[in-house]
Amino acid sequence: MKRKLIVITLVAFTSVLGLYFGLTSGGSGNSDSTNKASDVKETEAPVVQPAPTPDVSAVIDGSVRYQTIDNFGASDAWSMEPLGKHWTEENKNQVADLLFSREKGIGLSAWRFNIGAGSSETDQSIIPDPWRRSEAFKSSETGDYDWSKQAGQQWFLQAAKDRGVNTLIAFANSPPVWMTKNGHAQPDPDVGSTNLREGYEDKFATYLVDVLEHFKQEGLEFQYISPINEPTWDWNRAQQEGNRYNNEDLKRVILELHKQLKESGLDSQISAPDGVEVTSLLDDEYYQMFAGGGQYSSGANNLGTGEYREYIKTLLSDPELKEAVSNKIASHSYWSDYYKPGDDRLSRLRELLDENLKKYDPLAKYWMTEYCILGDYGPGRDLGIDPALYVARVIHFDLTKANAAAWQWWTAVSKVDYKDGLIYTDFNNAGDEQNILTSKLLWALGNYSKFIRPGAERIALTGLDEGAESELLGSAYVHEGEGTVTAVFVNNGDEDKRVRLSLKGLDKFAALKALESYITSAGRDLARGEDVALRDDQTFEAIIPAKSIVTLTGGAATDGSVGTDDDKESEVTTKMNASGGINKDEYAGYLFSYFTGEGAPDGEQVYLALSVGNDPLHWKELNGGKPVLTSTMGEKGVRDPFLIRSPKGDKFYMIATDLKINGDWNWDRAQRAGSRSLIVWESDDLVTWSEPRMVEVSPPEAGNTWAPEAFYDEASGEYVVFWASKLFVDESHAGDGYQKMMYSTTRDFREFSEPKVYMDFGYSIIDTTMIAHNGKIYRFTKDERDSGPLSLFGKMVFQDVLEGSVFDSKPRTIKEGVGSLKGVEGPTVFKSNTEDKWYLFVDEFGSRGYVPLETTDLDSGEWTVSTDYDLPSSPRHGTVIPITKSEYDAIYAKYFG
Repeated sequence: MKRKLIVITLVAFTSVLGLYFGLTSGGSGNSDSTNKASDVKETEAPVVQPAPTPDVSAVIDGSVRYQTIDNFGASDAWSMEPLGKHWTEENKNQVADLLFSREKGIGLSAWRFNIGAGSSETDQSIIPDPWRRSEAFKSSETGDYDWSKQAGQQWFLQAAKDRGVNTLIAFANSPPVWMTKNGHAQPDPDVGSTNLREGYEDKFATYLVDVLEHFKQEGLEFQYISPINEPTWDWNRAQQEGNRYNNEDLKRVILELHKQLKESGLDSQISAPDGVEVTSLLDDEYYQMFAGGGQYSSGANNLGTGEYREYIKTLLSDPELKEAVSNKIASHSYWSDYYKPGDDRLSRLRELLDENLKKYDPLAKYWMTEYCILGDYGPGRDLGIDPALYVARVIHFDLTKANAAAWQWWTAVSKVDYKDGLIYTDFNNAGDEQNILTSKLLWALGNYSKFIRPGAERIALTGLDEGAESELLGSAYVHEGEGTVTAVFVNNGDEDKRVRLSLKGLDKFAALKALESYITSAGRDLARGEDVALRDDQTFEAIIPAKSIVTLTGGAATDGSVGTDDDKESEVTTKMNASGGINKDEYAGYLFSYFTGEGAPDGEQVYLALSVGNDPLHWKELNGGKPVLTSTMGEKGVRDPFLIRSPKGDKFYMIATDLKINGDWNWDRAQRAGSRSLIVWESDDLVTWSEPRMVEVSPPEAGNTWAPEAFYDEASGEYVVFWASKLFVDESHAGDGYQKMMYSTTRDFREFSEPKVYMDFGYSIIDTTMIAHNGKIYRFTKDERDSGPLSLFGKMVFQDVLEGSVFDSKPRTIKEGVGSLKGVEGPTVFKSNTEDKWYLFVDEFGSRGYVPLETTDLDSGEWTVSTDYDLPSSPRHGTVIPITKSEYDAIYAKYFG
């Protein structure tokens, strides 16, 4: 009998197991997360359908080559200083991994280090936010250097280097305050064209060279130095460090710095001018082509203190300045990120920028060195997919129309309510909670930075509409050194797009049989998907889901081909069950957490049992059969304890239902006015446990929070927690409701994301549990209905199979009434440590209690009751996890030694 799926609501979850890709020979994906399962019986043969016609046939042509990619990066201003000073090593390393590691994060290949001006001492009234003030390595003209300053930034600079970031860029927003006319790190209306003291260009250059030489001696060599940041802006009394320079000021600073760099023997190159927006770069004639007349007049151009525009002409038409900036123009993409009829700043403006550069030298290079979302769309923190798609389009047009060789985000971590961070935190002062919130902006940049490495060349990708209004964008890259070919697609539309890809001019990749796929969408964070296999016609075909950024990559630096089932199982099991990468051969037994029921006053607490060696059917009760963990919080009872190991394998979390029925016996109250919280314990060794804490996770309209489970998602660095809640129309909990499966995400089991509906069948379901194997997920859930025409078994557990993702939109039910048992609930599933066998414990609540079932074929849906088993006394809904020999011995020593 086929189950009818009423609603599956998917909002923001990172699938580490699968990308929703249609692989070519028939199946058509559908990214709509609200689906109904087919009513066709499972025994019916599938109808053979002709292969769908692709929406786009595109060609990746390696014979047509454009710019070489230098890096993708971000900056440390302003947040890395307080984080580096006040955060724990664990949390700092987690942030560093997210930013710099290719294995654990997005693999940035450039890092911008702000050389502070000393405003932390002089500008507290002008810059009220201490996060936007900065120390200086030298606080007076006659003072000594203090290299202990900016210690927090230095920590992350070293962390970037340690994780393989090969381009370090130093930049100064303002000269040190003792070099400025007004003694502050930003100008005022009276300082004239610039706040740098007249004749101090040499001292400013010396200061920057001294900083570079010091860090080189420390093993942190800067490849680039940017002495000026957004010289176009007036910066008057700005609430951050900044300085303006007219074109003549700018020339003097750059030439003096270039001279001193050559004299010092440093290899650092100058990056300039770091203009605030693309229009400020253009020659007047090119600006007029874009705007229809006039000249660039924004920012300091209105002060009457000189020109603050035409940077391409200023720097590239003069041979000496062109040499000083190494034939490279650096600028920002602010206010250059939108399309309007007659004001196409995404495509047309960048085409003119490229033409303008090539007017002076066909080999001139362009770097985009700073961007976040400003303007009307800037306010309001948004971790979701919409701003990520917005930014991905900006990246695409900077790379394909402006031929940018580098693309660098503004501030890596933000604490404010603005779209300016890759990672967010609510931390403000020392002692505050150090929470880490990843945004889709982070992962969208990772679709480029993780795979398009320094030295890659952009190559032609034809067949797409590349206009600014196009919903589907794509670009392609080849890296001869790594031996990879990569394509990145941005689908901003509401419909999936089927793309058929051909490779041309890439003889080196003639043997390529598959492309790996990675997706960022509302439900996935740079998640590895199914490989896209080579078709018989020598093309690759993939569905690019609506509202997503997708990277397809293949070659020597990737896995090279579709992995074996064993490979997939190993990867999936580690990520889904958070086994911390421990080799299964190290496991020496199992630990069983459970409660014993509401029949005794202490039955609704946490009990533990230890297996007899690696035998999952015979157990020794710990603590003399008494509770090991108890709760005096909330309802002062806990049920359904679930135990999970952290990804590093060195920490364990126990979560449980906050509920006590004993003494109350009111099941209607428990579902209508029960706790909306979980109870959480932590342990480093399974022997010593923390005090319990209570964390609210369910929405106000929920009447209960039952049977929580969790798994760790490696791609996002988050645990995904799911549970059952009876939802009502509003907070009054009046009227009827039924149990739905909910989910939320957390990094620390303290702070949780907003709860969302995971499974809604239109009737009550509870007690979902899952296990992954061979790239599939096997899901077990209790149907709460009594026996009837649509529920033949009644109060039973049914088994679904999902293809690669817990949010597979078309789950297939393979067994109603698992084990042919009625009146069962509380399933927990685990794999044998020693053989290809799986165990499913189900709670036959009206009869035998927990009953162990087993199978050697998860796809069959056939489970048989185990023989010769000896479970603990009266176990109810719990968890079984594998444990190592050292863990086993420590537990045994405490309770039986």
